[in-house]
Amino acid sequence: GDISVVLSKQAPGEQFENLDMLTSLLATSRERDAGETKASRPVIEEIGGSISVEDQLSILKDEDFDWELPQNLPQADSDGLMVGQAKYGFNEQYSGFLAHVHSTANEVNEVSDPEHQSAEERRKQRVATEDAKFDDAYYMENYVNDDDEISSSIRFKTQFYLMLRKLQKAKKEATFSELAADQAIAHNTDIAQETRLLDMIEFTDSEKKTMMDLPRKSHIISDRQAVYLGMVDILFSYCLDHRINYGEPTVESAWAIGAVSATFSNLEQFSTLHSVLISCFRRGLAYPLYRNWELCEKALEDVYVILKLGRRAVLKALLEIKSIFDKHDIYYIYSKIYIDDYCVWVQTLAGDKAIRSLAHKVHHFEVDKDDIGWHLDALEDLALMSSESEQENEGEGQSEDAGFKETI
Repeated sequence: GDISVVLSKQAPGEQFENLDMLTSLLATSRERDAGETKASRPVIEEIGGSISVEDQLSILKDEDFDWELPQNLPQADSDGLMVGQAKYGFNEQYSGFLAHVHSTANEVNEVSDPEHQSAEERRKQRVATEDAKFDDAYYMENYVNDDDEISSSIRFKTQFYLMLRKLQKAKKEATFSELAADQAIAHNTDIAQETRLLDMIEFTDSEKKTMMDLPRKSHIISDRQAVYLGMVDILFSYCLDHRINYGEPTVESAWAIGAVSATFSNLEQFSTLHSVLISCFRRGLAYPLYRNWELCEKALEDVYVILKLGRRAVLKALLEIKSIFDKHDIYYIYSKIYIDDYCVWVQTLAGDKAIRSLAHKVHHFEVDKDDIGWHLDALEDLALMSSESEQENEGEGQSEDAGFKETI
């Protein structure tokens, strides 16, 4: 049976936040001390270490970005190529993991030489591959045909949407007296109230086990903005597959997510929100089973909802992505070089302020079809004209058949 123990706090009324972020709690005091003394060197990852609580809280509260201001790409990539090795993966800290990728059945990878190509070479190759992959007829067919499956996917309400609605309802019903009685939101600001409600998001036993099994790492991030933007790219590909399959992953989900994500398929590192969302829409219109503009817009709304729900919702999505990739005998490698680190990072270093800011930007961002580069408006006009012409021909054919029958 279960044994319940009630212990009094040393300081009555003291609140302990983020106790459900299990990975961040597993480091011992000795490991935390080690992390504090070793964390001075940039672009270094400590296995088994942790940054100090004070530094962590400072980062979570004060982190801020201009999501449309390109950051200078680090020179570490060219330095690595000088010794014959390219860097990729989370925080560009991995190499050697894709050395034999072409001898496996990895249909996600599109990089011809991942161990030696520079980031700029990978980017040029990605754009060329997307241009070749885009199918005019496929897009036009998905645009004009009122496919029940596409319409159903567009109308589908995801678990995160339902979660947000539930929290919004709880926020609306909460009274001032109830909020004031909670010392965790004593100042009673809107952000504090929202944070309190977001803390209601709970993890399943399976998710908790996965979190406890994650490696203990303290990351020294070289380009923090690029890490957040990579997260947006991964979440978009996940949301598109999640919506197409009505929230139930399939045997093809690992490939579908990996193919749409330029982070996975091309080891891309983004510098602006504009660049990542253009890539998301281009790949969302070139690779999935359904290639529909409105469907991509709904997937982007889903990304906003997850970011709006905060770090816990982001972590839940990442944990599901990890589960999908871990079960695949080839694509599990993307968990090793991306998702595991993202699951640790979002618990320890991802900033609530930065995620709220990113959610706001994503919500108000409008992707322009002209930026996609495939003359989508012209294709849609042509598709409508062809559809109308076919309907007219069918109508004339039916009239001729009716007249023929009357004559008989």
